Amino acid sequence: MRKLKMVWGRALLGAPAWGVYLAAVALCVLTGLLLVLLETRLAGSLRGWLAPLSMSLLAGGFLGWAINSSKDSRNSNNWEIAQGLRKREFFVHYQPIVTANSGHCIGVEVLARWRHPVQGFIPSQLFIPAAEEAGLIVALTRYLLRCVGHELGQIMLPPGFVVGVNISASHLTTRDIIEDCRLLLSVLKDKQIRLVLEVSERVALEEHEESLKVVQELKAMGIQLALDDFGAGHADRQYLQKWGFDYLKVEKGYVSAIGKDSFRSNILDGILVNANQLGLKVVVKGVETQGQQSYLHAKGFQYLQGFFFGKPMTLNHFRRWLYAEVAHEAESPRPAASRAEGA
Repeated sequence: MRKLKMVWGRALLGAPAWGVYLAAVALCVLTGLLLVLLETRLAGSLRGWLAPLSMSLLAGGFLGWAINSSKDSRNSNNWEIAQGLRKREFFVHYQPIVTANSGHCIGVEVLARWRHPVQGFIPSQLFIPAAEEAGLIVALTRYLLRCVGHELGQIMLPPGFVVGVNISASHLTTRDIIEDCRLLLSVLKDKQIRLVLEVSERVALEEHEESLKVVQELKAMGIQLALDDFGAGHADRQYLQKWGFDYLKVEKGYVSAIGKDSFRSNILDGILVNANQLGLKVVVKGVETQGQQSYLHAKGFQYLQGFFFGKPMTLNHFRRWLYAEVAHEAESPRPAASRAEGA
């Protein structure tokens, strides 16, 4: 089912280009048919109808190719995503980040979602790369930051609550990110949140002077940086120190290897040792069982994230989940497993 949905997603992202092509073919075929009918009426015979109709098909194919190949034509990904932004089809979900010892929620990761009016939910692994390719990933992120400010402004949050927002490496090359973050912090100033910008290790940050200045200004504003998907790339100590990361978010493949792959488990232990030496906090993603939580807590990891504690939720769902947690903790501590069942 998931594979079928991804196929439909790919078809959706290519729909505008194919639409232009088929429309051009249909227009030329219709013109050809009109010519055939006109010739038939004048000549009183259907002889010779095949030639103009064939020429119409060829002309339609050429016209469609010319339109889609021209530099002025709109890229299909560009068109679909730009339409989605204009019509506010994109929204956010929130996935809890919790402490390893008790499962207490200390923050969330903000995740982008797209509900298309025809195809329904489009997987993020499709539309995020498409937005990057279309040059619209920054516009999408700016839109989502405004959504976060509007939504989280409606609920009570504990002081120091972490709000992690994924951004692309290219976003750090523009000063727009500074203004966007300043606006978000001003909207949520009474919440006293801790804003964390997450960039993936899969795409290395380019060491431009402007990018380093942007990061310095963000740091001066109290904004922190997290290296997401850690372990999936090739970041070394120098890279971590140069960019001043505050968090490492470990790629979930390391958690799934617990008890199955001793080599990857040893790497997980090494990540914690190195992070402690550099003064970095570690968030382990992909926790799905009580056994994984117990193992990671025993190893000394502090923060976890995964379906065991809570799946990505809408604001209303997260509000109920968070308030239920606060109410239960006020009465008596409850095990993390009951929280996971409630999510």
